[in-house]
Amino acid sequence: MSNIKTSLAIGITALGMGCAGATLPTEQVASAEASVRAAKELGASNVPRAELHLRLAQEELQQAQKSAESGDGQHGKMLLERARVDAELAIALAHQHQAERDLESHTTSSISSAESGASAAR
Repeated sequence: MSNIKTSLAIGITALGMGCAGATLPTEQVASAEASVRAAKELGASNVPRAELHLRLAQEELQQAQKSAESGDGQHGKMLLERARVDAELAIALAHQHQAERDLESHTTSSISSAESGASAAR
C-alpha cells in the first residue's frame, strides 16, 4: 500500500512540474532578442518591407514565451528561430534600403558634377 502512495505522490509531483512550463534555451533567446534590437537600431521600422519582418519577429518572441509558459518548449524554440530569422531579414532589408539611397545620392551627385563640368567646358 505504501508503494502505491509513493508512486502516486511521485506522479503528482512530476505532473505539477510539467505544468510549470518549459524553459527556452537562454542562448537562443538572447540571439533572437539581439537580432531584433539590431534591426531596430538600423531603422528597420522606417523601411516598410523591413518593418513587417521586425514586427513579425517581435510577435514571434512573445509567442515563444507564451508557448514555453504553457509547457510547449519545442514550439517555443521553433518560434525563437523564426523570430531570429525574421529580424535578420529586417536587418538585410534595412541595409539594402540604405545602400539604394546612398547609390541614388551618389548618382545624382555624379550627374550634377558632370553637367557642371560640361557647362564650364563650353
